[in-house]
Amino acid sequence: MLAYSPANANPTDDAKTFFTSGEVKFGNNNFKGAIADYTKAIELDPKFADAYNSRAAAKFSSGEKQGALADFTKSIEINPKSADTYNNRGSIKSDLGDNKGATADYTKAIEISPSFVPAYLNRAAIKLDQGDKEGATADLLQAAKLGNADAQQWLKSNGISKW
Repeated sequence: MLAYSPANANPTDDAKTFFTSGEVKFGNNNFKGAIADYTKAIELDPKFADAYNSRAAAKFSSGEKQGALADFTKSIEINPKSADTYNNRGSIKSDLGDNKGATADYTKAIEISPSFVPAYLNRAAIKLDQGDKEGATADLLQAAKLGNADAQQWLKSNGISKW
């Protein structure tokens, strides 16, 4: 049996271990425990974008909206090519009443990944709330083309003949 030796420890591997533990805790709605594990992963690997993203989600789920916003922003600084993180940050901004910022984040998510349906749906929701039915319809048409059944149903129920 091999003994654990800190001299041979790999901080990146340890960070991944804490991240995985955080994911399990998050899945069990243990947000405080998940945040602690994600924080440890970040301490071990400060460039671990997914740990910031997941910690942000756990913070949001526990009501820490500003902390979640900061973590999503840090994750984007490390990995600016994550459509998911832009979408997540947009959702926080929307929840905080920053529809302009949210729309910009959803748009960036779509630019990064044109087939990322959640960003189309979220951007459409803001457009509907702002009375921009034409803009919302355009986003929902795109989501429908990508196979989203909810978008297809909305279009059908609003008389868009193709659906």
